[in-house]
Amino acid sequence: MMMVDTELRPSSIHGLGVFLLEPVRKGELIWRFDARIDRVYSLDEVASLPDHVQRYLRTYSTWNEAAGLFVLCGDNGRFFNHSEEPSTVSNAISFGEDHAVRDLGVGEELTSDYTTICDDVRQNGADF
Repeated sequence: MMMVDTELRPSSIHGLGVFLLEPVRKGELIWRFDARIDRVYSLDEVASLPDHVQRYLRTYSTWNEAAGLFVLCGDNGRFFNHSEEPSTVSNAISFGEDHAVRDLGVGEELTSDYTTICDDVRQNGADF
């Protein structure tokens, strides 16, 4: 669940991105898993869905291999774009927290290093 106020806008990185509507200080909590808004799916659940929904979940979810679950952010968090110099740092795969790596200003795009938030990307790479 996003812990700061954001909106979606076109991104120069890819498609849509998450942009801050308020300043954030270095180390401040930006996102944390919260089952009240974020949803988890087992492999069997994903496989039982229509193909177009499976593609959606594989695009916008993160894979946690140890738990055997896909985690889908229920808010703007699913639109973080990848960066090798991200504006956030995660402390766990899928179920952790993301904090600001530096002071961030209003209008700045929030980004993550996908290799730190998704086992599938970490293990198999991704086409960025």
